[in-house]
Amino acid sequence: MLRMVRKANGIALLIGLIAAINSCKNPDVEVKEPVDPDLIEADSFLLAYHSFESGLGNWFESSTCCSWSAATTTEIKRAGNHSARFELRRKDSMYEYQAQLARAPNKNKEGWFGFSLYFPSTFTPDSLEEGIVHWQSLPDFAMGEEWRSPPLLLGVLRDSLVLEIRTDPKQVTKQGDGTFTRITLGKLDKDSWLDWVFHIKWAYDETGVLEVWKNGVPIVSRLHHPNTYNDVKFPYVKIGVGKWDWATASTTISPLISERVVYIDEVTIGKENASFDKVKPGRK
Repeated sequence: MLRMVRKANGIALLIGLIAAINSCKNPDVEVKEPVDPDLIEADSFLLAYHSFESGLGNWFESSTCCSWSAATTTEIKRAGNHSARFELRRKDSMYEYQAQLARAPNKNKEGWFGFSLYFPSTFTPDSLEEGIVHWQSLPDFAMGEEWRSPPLLLGVLRDSLVLEIRTDPKQVTKQGDGTFTRITLGKLDKDSWLDWVFHIKWAYDETGVLEVWKNGVPIVSRLHHPNTYNDVKFPYVKIGVGKWDWATASTTISPLISERVVYIDEVTIGKENASFDKVKPGRK
């Protein structure tokens, strides 16, 4: 996970350079989310909907080094005719081993997130963890903060799904500060779509809400618990594959695993007035 932080420090430097030219990337000013072509007027309760029917869509951030990092495909799909295919190879070090797309940092304290994940049978167990869906938090750079591990992460460790939560009430959070909780969500099912819904009310104190459904069944209910850092903006979602340990791990560790592929479809991001039924995969 420390590799993710070092990667982010590099990206922070790059963002700083870009900010000198384009202030929309400056963390001290409001950023504007790109408009999603898949949204329709009736979806007033949504911030974003990505069906991948007409391409990957518009994202605020793209950590993709190569043509295989992220692309639409008709091979496997949850709904419609396309899904997004993410592939990370062990030599893909440009973004420190991430093949991801991300929304923008924001001030949305509460939201609903729906998406579907597909892990092929080639996704063999590994002692080096993968992050598949992250909710990253933008540091308060003006206060001396730097990039840290994401406060919320849905990932894979060995052959199990895991949910990781990092929290800290302090105004300035350094990497490794605060409380870390890992929840094992069971064995990783492969060659089938896994439908997810997250309901999150962000808070660094006891007012936080985190509810998770897998295939329509509630599996996590953390009410009145913290679930993020004490930052000016709230976490933003990132999808794809991140395998930060590849940056430092010897090739003798899991030498037969040289790539990771995952398919993602039906990504729906709802406002606080959304609901389970309004963001669940296959809702249309």
